[in-house]
Amino acid sequence: MSFNHTHKGVPCQNIYCALPRDTGVGSNAATEKELVEMPRAEFERHEGKRMSKFNASEVELRQAAEQVLRGTTGLDTDSEHGRHTPDRFIKMLRELTTPTPIEFTTFKNDGMDEMIVVEAIPFVSLCNHHVVPFIGKAYIGYIPDDQIAGLSKFARVVHHFARRLQVQEQLTKDIADFLEENLKPLGVAVVLRAEHFCMTIRGVQVPGTKTYTAAMRGRFSEHERTAKAEFLAEINGGNHG
Repeated sequence: MSFNHTHKGVPCQNIYCALPRDTGVGSNAATEKELVEMPRAEFERHEGKRMSKFNASEVELRQAAEQVLRGTTGLDTDSEHGRHTPDRFIKMLRELTTPTPIEFTTFKNDGMDEMIVVEAIPFVSLCNHHVVPFIGKAYIGYIPDDQIAGLSKFARVVHHFARRLQVQEQLTKDIADFLEENLKPLGVAVVLRAEHFCMTIRGVQVPGTKTYTAAMRGRFSEHERTAKAEFLAEINGGNHG
């Protein structure tokens, strides 16, 4: 099995990664853009075909998960409650790191030239360093040019990119990149506020601490304009948590 993509210049070694790879089936590997836009039924068929290539190693994977859990937590896999825990553990990791497909529909803009803001979109992602959740809310603003998008699509974009191991900074950038490419707006702003469990339940243990990240593009990045100030005033004006 060889992989034909990297993450920040490092060759991918995750057989469950949703990005394209050389699977030995010629040109059938889907690109990331195709996966994003793929209808749900087709996406599930694609994933089922891809995952079937690794079924031979499922037993080994299950044994490895059991060994890790028994060795680090003392899990009793002979008990009623622990017998299927390794399988649930594997299923959970796959669920939280498999992006959901997006059908990002856009519509012709009929004259809207003011800022549109979608606030407090909840998300859950996994920290790339400790494989524990960071949970928060996303705030998205954009100034349309020729196209607008249905409001639910912004939540779908956030949820799509949240489903993987990563750092919050990268998640913020990827959401902004996607919206900038697919909407081609006059400006787009993305802010994420999240609580990282790697800081709150382990290590320094500071519950309630939030991390703020932002990506400002187009008119939102121009300091002499008021778009950035207006957006930040809007999302900071209420108690958003």
